Amino acid sequence: MRHRPLPATRNSLRVLWRLSWAVLAAAFVVGWQSPAFAYSWMIGHGYSQCAQCHVDPSGAGALTQYGRAISESLLRTHYSFERQDEESKLGQFLFGAVPLPDELDFGGSIRALSLSDKVEDSALEQRLIWMQLDARASLRSGRFVGSASIGYAPEGALGAAITGNTEHNLVSREHWLGVWLGASENVLVRAGRMNLPFGVRSIEHTLWARNFSGTNINDQQQCGLSVSYADERFRGELMGIIGSFQIRPDEFRQRGYSAFAEYAVLPTLALGASSKIVHLELDPKNLVEEWRHAHGVFGRWASPWKPLVMLGELDYVLESPKDLYKTRGVVGYLQADVEATQGLHFMGTFEGSGVTVTSAPPSFGGWLSYAWFFAPHADIRLDNIYRSIGTTSGHVGELSFLMQGHFSL
Repeated sequence: MRHRPLPATRNSLRVLWRLSWAVLAAAFVVGWQSPAFAYSWMIGHGYSQCAQCHVDPSGAGALTQYGRAISESLLRTHYSFERQDEESKLGQFLFGAVPLPDELDFGGSIRALSLSDKVEDSALEQRLIWMQLDARASLRSGRFVGSASIGYAPEGALGAAITGNTEHNLVSREHWLGVWLGASENVLVRAGRMNLPFGVRSIEHTLWARNFSGTNINDQQQCGLSVSYADERFRGELMGIIGSFQIRPDEFRQRGYSAFAEYAVLPTLALGASSKIVHLELDPKNLVEEWRHAHGVFGRWASPWKPLVMLGELDYVLESPKDLYKTRGVVGYLQADVEATQGLHFMGTFEGSGVTVTSAPPSFGGWLSYAWFFAPHADIRLDNIYRSIGTTSGHVGELSFLMQGHFSL
């Protein structure tokens, strides 16, 4: 039997949907009038590599001093009243009020989310979520480098928790030490808890591709040893996984590998492939031995029309618990980002998933998003998300509206 259409309570979400469209349209009109760079994402600025700006050479996390300078000059919106001689300081820690040596950097992130979510035939859910309350530090001495973060999670992020509560935990998403090798220092060997090298490293950690592959940057980091390499056109990383020590008992921890390789075919086009296989002595859900696979391809493209950058990923996922039904299928997404003016982004994302343990039909979803990096260390984001989730009895609709505010040090 197929599900009924969304009941009358969907009207409240329809109002939110229309309101967000109005906000998007107003921001687009205001933003387009300002003269600025007409690029999007860093590959649109000519940066196909991550090691130049991030302490982690595969991207995300702490920035290098160079990365802070680039973030201030290229990522946020600039205004005519700003003094040029002050701009270089604004991207630094505490806006440059506390000078730090080049080898040392401190930082932090505060991210809050207002969520309105309506699942078909269910009540409207509205919540305020503190997504990130983290501090981080990074240090480089000669060829040696290290990075670590610590934070507080009122709820969620249990995979990164270092205390054992069901909520109100201390968390550490990353902590690692490494050494740069080679005459040009383009090989980094690291040990510790790190983001898994797989696919496109994106902030949208609720995308199906991130969840089914187990590679989001929220709390799915793992401990292990990694080797990464980067030159002008190629970058890649191989990580041996020994599990997250923040998960107990040891039988629940993952053992295996995760890897990716990406080649810049053109300065504006980068293509890559990923692979991950892990083994668990006991799967926490089914309490049986399990193998997990994820293998796929991804790409990033800065189009000839400079405001537009596109990225996509397609993965095959398999979960194979012993003596139980296997979960398998293809999952992926395609995202288009238009930077109307520097710092003001409009994004459309389509995602699909055929990953299922049954004969349920595929699921699909669409995102309409807006992000504005409106000031040094600060940005806001709106997401309208519709998902049609395949079940054995048909499709179930879900409509979400997210408002995020982010401030970093």
